[in-house]
Amino acid sequence: MTLQFLAISKFPTRRKEAIQKVRKVADGLARKVEEAMQKDLLEATEKLNDYAEFISKPYQDSAQQRIDWLLETQQELATTVHKLQDFKVEIQNLHVS
Repeated sequence: MTLQFLAISKFPTRRKEAIQKVRKVADGLARKVEEAMQKDLLEATEKLNDYAEFISKPYQDSAQQRIDWLLETQQELATTVHKLQDFKVEIQNLHVS
C-alpha cells in the first residue's frame, strides 16, 4: 500500500515533467518551422526581386537611351542658342559700322 501511495503521489510531478518536455519539444519545433518559413520568404522575395529586375531591364534601358538622347539634344540646342546670340551680335555690329 505504501508503494502504491508513493507511485500515486509522484503523478503530479511526472505530469509536470511530461508537460515541460512536450512544451520544450513544441517550442523547438515552432522555432524550426519559423526559421524555415523565414528562409522560404527570403528566398521568394529575392526571386521576385530578380524577376522584377529582369522584366523591367528592357524598359529601363529604353528609358535611359531616351534620357541620353534628350540630354544630347538639349546640349545641341544650348549650343545653337549660343551661336544664334553670336550671330545676332555680329549682325548688330555690321549695322553699326
